[in-house]
Order: sequence, then C-alpha cells, then structure tokens
Amino acid sequence: MILHYVCNIVRFKKWKILMLIGVCALVSRVNVILQSLYPSITQLTELPKCPACYGVSACHDIHKIDLIWDDINAIISHLFGVKNVFFGTYNQTKVVLKKLAHSSELEAFDITLCDILHLGYPCSVFIPLDRYTAQFYDLIRKAITSDFSKDDTSRLRLCPTLSHLDDLFYNVHLNNKHINPTQYLINLWTLVSINPEPLILQILPAENGWPVPKYYGACGRIIVEEYVGLPLADYYDKSWIQRIKIASSLLNAAYMFTFKDKNFGFYLTDVSADNIAVDNENVAKFIDLENIIIVDKNVSQEDEPKGWQKIHKNTMHFDFPNLNCFSYSAEDICNHYLSDHNYYAICQKIKIHFLGNFFTIYLLILNSSIQIFNIYYDNVLFLILRILEYFLGSSSRYC
Repeated sequence: MILHYVCNIVRFKKWKILMLIGVCALVSRVNVILQSLYPSITQLTELPKCPACYGVSACHDIHKIDLIWDDINAIISHLFGVKNVFFGTYNQTKVVLKKLAHSSELEAFDITLCDILHLGYPCSVFIPLDRYTAQFYDLIRKAITSDFSKDDTSRLRLCPTLSHLDDLFYNVHLNNKHINPTQYLINLWTLVSINPEPLILQILPAENGWPVPKYYGACGRIIVEEYVGLPLADYYDKSWIQRIKIASSLLNAAYMFTFKDKNFGFYLTDVSADNIAVDNENVAKFIDLENIIIVDKNVSQEDEPKGWQKIHKNTMHFDFPNLNCFSYSAEDICNHYLSDHNYYAICQKIKIHFLGNFFTIYLLILNSSIQIFNIYYDNVLFLILRILEYFLGSSSRYC
C-alpha cells in the first residue's frame, strides 16, 4: 500500500517534470518563430559580417528606428519577398529599410568572399585584410567591367572606359573619408557585387534634385532610405490631370538621367511600375536602382568606340508596334556618347497601363527627327507642350 502511494507520487512528479520540459521547448520554439516573423533591427543589420557589408554610417541611429509590423502583408513580404524590404519610422518619419538582396543571394556572396580569401565557408572576416587592398580595388573594377566578350552579370556598368571611376565615386569617397581605406574598399566591392543602389543614391543625391529617395545611410547589411510614397501602379485609375503631372515628371526624370550630369549619362535598365513611387506632389521617383549603365561622356579620342559621336536610338517599338516589346543592347548604349534609352524605357514600359497615348505620341515625335531630340536637349518643356497640344485638341484621345 505504501509502495503504491510512493509510486503514484513519483509518476505525478515525473509528469510535472515532463510537462515543464515540454512547455520550455514550446516557448523556445515560439521564440524562434517570432524572431523569424518579427526580426529585430540588430538581427537585420548582421554587423558581424562587416566589413563585407554596406557600411556603418547609420549605425549610431539605427536603434531609434521602429519597424512596422502592423499587417500580415509586412510579415508575408519579409518571409517571401525577393529583396528583403522593411518599413519603419524614425523621428515620426516613415523610412524604408533594405537588405538589397534575398537571403540566398547574400549567402552566395559570402561563399564567394571565402573563396577569394582562400578560406572554407563559413569564414571569419576578422583577419588581416590590409594585404588585400589592391585585390579588392581590382575586384571593384572587374565587377563594373565593360568587357562585352564575357557573360555580363554586372548590375552597375561604367563604360566605355574606367578612366574616370574615381570621379564617378567622388561623393561616395567624400561620405566615407573617415573609414579605414581597406574596409571602405570591401564595403564598395560588396555593394557593386550585391546591389549598387546605395552608391547611385550618393552619386545622384536627392538633395540635388535627382528623382530618387533620400539616402540616410547603412548599418551592416541594411540600408535606410526615404519612403517616397505609393507605387506608380496605384495611380492607374487616378484623374487624367493627375496622371499627366506624373507622366511629365517621368519625362523630366528621363531628361535628368540623360543630360543633367555633364560627365556621365545614367541609363536605367530595369524600369517598371514596381520600381517607381510617387510623392505627395505627384512627382515620380525611382526607388529601385539596382541595374544601371553609366556612360562616361568625356572619353579620350583614343578610347572612343566607332560611331561614338552618333546618337544611339532604340527602334524595337517600331519594328513590333503591337507588342509590349522591351529590348536594348548594353553594348550599343555604351558605344555612343548619347542614347535615347531612358525615354524609350520609360515610354515603352509604362505606357501599357499609364497614359498609353501620351507616351506613344511622345515616341513618335522623338523619333521623327534628330533635330527634335537636339531641341529637347535645350528645352525640357518643348516636347511636353507638343504632346499636351495634341491631347487638348482632341478630348477623345484622353487616356
């Protein structure tokens, strides 16, 4: 009888112990799940990865940013989104945080880094890196190469020569002048390898009027930039006058990327409604600058490609007028000091859902005469007025 009583007590305590272990395991599992669903700022930065990261300019304020997890879309975007984009608030201002690549792409980059250092993956970057300074500078030049004889995977391409590479990166150099030179070069190589958007946002700062978000800085493997507004697709059903303002700002953006800088032309190669946002003044801004061709306008005569002085014109849309074709040659753009690519990309890619006639007529006018193109160079309003006259003369053609 006593033995049976003792056994019952033991079984009861054993059950309590097992239950306690189960609860602890469940809590631990829930904590892991919550960390996956709602990562902290510290988790997102991955600071131990530095200097193979995007920089540390925003680290002093990064913990003041409150991530926004107020709807299921934010969680789904985190778990299944391609580019790891997050939203937050900083001093009551909405900001965008980007990891610039999918987790698998970042892992592939880490493997490449270990291979360069002749180390097994995963490898620690806490090793003497000064001896690799020259090597990383060469890797940067190789990453933005203009060698068309090889498979091109460059997201940022400077062509037809790299002679003025330091001039292109002047603003970036200036913003990082207090960083250890080797660490800076590794940051630079990391960005040109993964996603050069932060470099473009510094080369073409919003503060100077460029149609891009303001860049607030980087901390580890995350960058912080301005939240511009809703994507362009949200404006497809807005009033005609509102759409015409946005369309005008898109054409002005094409003008700026092509002509504003006297030393370089910037040609966007991934133009879509998803990569454009509209601010509260109906001005379109380009929020994804991962893929871009930069043409050096001041090459020496020895470096000039054949046909350099001729303006490059895209004509694919005239060969297949009834198809939503978008095709371009990076080599052709690089081999001419001036190209109509930005106008072609914006008009051809955006026109299907957004003021189709506006952009179609614009393309027809633009390609009708090279003199028209030269006039537009001097007067950004000329062709816009021509198109407005066309629409105002026939209300049946309003989009």
